[in-house]
Formats: sequence, C-alpha cells, structure tokens
Amino acid sequence: MLRQINFYSICFAFGLSVLLILAGSRYTDNANYRPVSESHRNVRNFLRIVNDDEVYQPQTIKPYDDAEKVIELQRLKIEAELSHYNLSGTGHKLKELVPEAGGRPVRSMIVSTWRSGTTFLGEILNAIPGNFYHYEPLLKYDIIQIRGPPHADDALTLLNNMFKCNFHGMDDYFEFGREHSYQFSHNTRLWDHCKYKRALCVDSNFTTRFCKLFPFQSMKVVRLRLRLIEDILQDKELSNLKAVLLVRDPRGAMQSRQHREWCLPAPDCWSPELMCADMISDYVALTRLQKKFPNRVTVVRYEDFSLNVTSETRRLLSFLGLSMSTALEEFLQTHTNKEGVGVSSTFRVSHEVPFKWRNVLKYEYVSQIQDVCSEAMELWGYRPAHNRSHMQSEHFVPIGPYRVAL
Repeated sequence: MLRQINFYSICFAFGLSVLLILAGSRYTDNANYRPVSESHRNVRNFLRIVNDDEVYQPQTIKPYDDAEKVIELQRLKIEAELSHYNLSGTGHKLKELVPEAGGRPVRSMIVSTWRSGTTFLGEILNAIPGNFYHYEPLLKYDIIQIRGPPHADDALTLLNNMFKCNFHGMDDYFEFGREHSYQFSHNTRLWDHCKYKRALCVDSNFTTRFCKLFPFQSMKVVRLRLRLIEDILQDKELSNLKAVLLVRDPRGAMQSRQHREWCLPAPDCWSPELMCADMISDYVALTRLQKKFPNRVTVVRYEDFSLNVTSETRRLLSFLGLSMSTALEEFLQTHTNKEGVGVSSTFRVSHEVPFKWRNVLKYEYVSQIQDVCSEAMELWGYRPAHNRSHMQSEHFVPIGPYRVAL
C-alpha cells in the first residue's frame, strides 16, 4: 500500500513539474518563442539566408493587420498560379505586368448590353490565373444605357481609374457595393477574402493595393455604348487596353429579358427599337474604332461563340495576347455541357441557348422585333423568320455571314 501511494505521489509531482515548466516557457520573455498562432507561411520572417543555408534568426515580429495578411497571401498565390502559365503571348515577364512592381497589366474590356452572354464571357476571362475582374462597375446607374450626357463623363472617369487601379474618390461605387454584394462577388479573387471581412471590399486603399498585384485585368460593361470608349482607348497609360464588342440577335436577347422584373420598368431594356438603335450605333463605332486603333477592338457574335466555344475562346485569347490554361479548359468543360439553375447561371448547354427564342416567343412578337430591327439585323447577319412554321423549322438558320467594313 505504501509503495502504491509513493508511486502516485511521484507521478503527481512529475506532472506538476511539467505543467510549471510549460507555463513558465509560455509567459517568460523568450526571444526564441514562436507562438502557435504564427502561420507557417511567415516562417521566412524568422530566417535569414547565409551561404544558401537557412539560419534561425530571432526577430521581433509585429502582427499584420487583416489587409496586410491578405495582400501578402494573394501576392504569393498569384506567383504560384502563374508559375506554369505561358506568358509568351504577352511579350513580357511576370514582373513587367504587375502594377505593384511598376509593370503594365494586360487589360481587356467587354462591351455589350443585357442578356447578351457577357456574364459567361466575363467568367471565361476570369478563369485565367492572375486576373482581376472589374464586374459591372456601372451598376450604380441602374437599368439605363449611357449614350452621352449627363452620365458619360463620370462613367468614363470611373472606368479609366479602375483600369489604373485607382479606387480613391469612388464613394458612390463603394456605397452601392456595400448594399449589393454581387458587385464584388463576381471578382472571385477579391471576394475570397472580403466575404469574411466585408470592410475590405469597401476600402479604397485596400482595393487599390490589391488590384495592383494582378498582371491581368478584365472588365465587362452593359450600360455604355461602344463609341464612348474612344476616350479610354486614347489614354496613353492604357495604350495596351483591348476592347471586345459582344453582339446578340435581338430576338434572343429580348426573349431572355422576358419576365425579368428588373428589366420591365426600363425602356432601355424592354424596347427592341432602342436595343437595335444601339446595335447600329455600335456597328458604326466598331468600323471607326478599328481604323483608329488597329488590333485593339474586335467583335464576337454570341451565336458564333456559343456554337464554337473552344475555337472562339482561343481566337479571343490570341487577340488579347493570352494563353489557354488548365483552369480555363476545366471551366469550359464544366460550363458548356450541362444546364444550370437560375437566369444568370453560366452553366449552359451552349449550342442550345442562342436559338431558344424560336420555340418560346410567339411569331407576332418576333415579327414586331424584326420590323424595328431590320437594319441592325442585316448589318450583323441575322436572318428574318417569315412566319411561325418557318421560324420553328429545322431548316431555318437564323444567322448568316456579316462583314464589318473597314
């Protein structure tokens, strides 16, 4: 019995000693102590390199605030993502494309109108590693088309500054985003961080610094007509910006807009006459801008893209100076072979989407659209349906050739 008591006493004393030692090492001033909360990626802060060997270097480490952690993490992530990406199309090394390092990023801009495939095309470009996505920066203007005063100057200034990663003085932009998170959520690389700390998304200083980490920038706008972007293309600091006009058959676009509550109150959205007037304006602007800015403005017809997603994607990437990536190939595979849920879903059986209007719209409505859109349809190679049976016939091909006169 006595030996058993002595054994338990020894165990108790030993355990108590261990606890006291651990407690002492935790709370005493120990220059070599590294708290558990210090992440593994910051180990290099404790090291210095001597003759190619890592040597332990005790330092006083100041805790980063949230923004600093995010900036550092994203910088490392971009380098890792692009370590195997082919940059040859850009003609530059990575550092030469990163604004933070004094470089100039590859910039692209999609110009279109509502329900014309911009969300899908925008996400294709955003699937490129190292891309910062300016998603619908003109959302705050609501459902209108900006064709000139009173909004054109302010809108163009906003877009210009965004391409330069200058988010200062954009109080209206950030205020809208504070109440409408979808303004930020499509920018997945930004949203991955600020969905947990929303204050980051509406911080102009943070957004400016974060944007400058990325070698690629893409933007899509559906509220601004093509002729107005001439001011942006003329900016010498944006001389490498390239624009893509995305066009869709007005019959398909109007069918897609049906039953969209946000569209019905706005004439710029539900009026086929206004839409087709913009299509004519964009055609004229395209011919002029292609002459003035060779190899910087191109057009994609939604139907052509949907029927030939991979080849059209490669053509577009070549125009932009970008390369196909594994991530983009996976995106195309998963987003073009099954139907998604929701009107804004980008999961599509691509070849079925462009001509859905033929079996959904009444011919009387199609005829009305064709009457007010005849010139626009002729310019962009869209063939009219002559009656209901013709419209739904498997022999009717709604798209034909078109030519942009230079």
